Amino acid sequence: MRIGAYGEVMMRLTPPEYRTLEQTHSLRMDFTGTGVNLLGNLAHFGLTTSMLTQVPANRLGDTAKASLRSYGIQTAFVGKKYSHIGSYFAEIGYGARPTYVTYQNRHHSSFGVSGPEEYAIDGFLETVDLIHICGISLSLTEKTWKTALALAKQAHVKQIRVCFDFNFRPSLNEELNREVLKQRYETILPYCDLVFGSVRDLEELLAYPLEETEGAELALIQSFIDQYQLEWFCGTRRLAVEDKQFISGRIITAQDAYETAPQLLQVLDRIGAGDAYAAGVLLGYAEKWSLQRTADFAITNAVLAHTMLGDVPLTTKEQVEQVLRAPGKDLIR
Repeated sequence: MRIGAYGEVMMRLTPPEYRTLEQTHSLRMDFTGTGVNLLGNLAHFGLTTSMLTQVPANRLGDTAKASLRSYGIQTAFVGKKYSHIGSYFAEIGYGARPTYVTYQNRHHSSFGVSGPEEYAIDGFLETVDLIHICGISLSLTEKTWKTALALAKQAHVKQIRVCFDFNFRPSLNEELNREVLKQRYETILPYCDLVFGSVRDLEELLAYPLEETEGAELALIQSFIDQYQLEWFCGTRRLAVEDKQFISGRIITAQDAYETAPQLLQVLDRIGAGDAYAAGVLLGYAEKWSLQRTADFAITNAVLAHTMLGDVPLTTKEQVEQVLRAPGKDLIR
């Protein structure tokens, strides 16, 4: 299966050695973003991946495209226009100090100011079997929202699977009325086939009522699946027990549901770990695995992603399968 993604390529700037910005005079530069993370991981799994996006028409844009190619992502539909790239500083946490992310210049980036007329959407869709759309594009700018909707509509007409990630970020939506955002999600969802999200997204963003009874969450999600005729609804759940963190993954259909056992996390860098779970799910979907095998593989991939510095989880199928077979093994020769 050929998988494409529409999303922003961002420049991540990270102080070394767990330092804060005040403590450092140097920064590591990487190019990331939901689509980049997802496609880079899927390329390492052996799938054909390609990106639809816009980067600056300057040396930053050249470097960003080269970075995508180094991950194995095809860049024929990565355009180069305008001057700016969205970026963020990632101060990696340790112990009681959480990771702190500071965004800058996203609304005025080359991606943010590019509308559907600046992309070869039909040509791009001819090269993919499934398209992933990040929900951040619905709220970033008016132009990214129009592009995401046009892409979903045209993919639906061409019977290309649409995977949509809620990825709702309150910090990026302060200027947008919540009711407007709700309407945008409700507008794009009829064109989607797979959705990544949470019960909180359905409650807080789409205003679904949740009863406090046993089985209410599953009933709510399956009602959502039925309303939009979705194939899969996927997500993760995090749990803290004393000083330990656990994560589980679940995949739900109209008739079935599977949730993995909670997995212990050892966190080196958690940014991009959700994209690792999504990549594992899409691999299972592409290879027609069972819900159980898909969710178990995906959550193990997410656990591994927490142990890697950087957003792009460059795991391989063999690495994930090794951990599934022998989870306690700590040396491979």
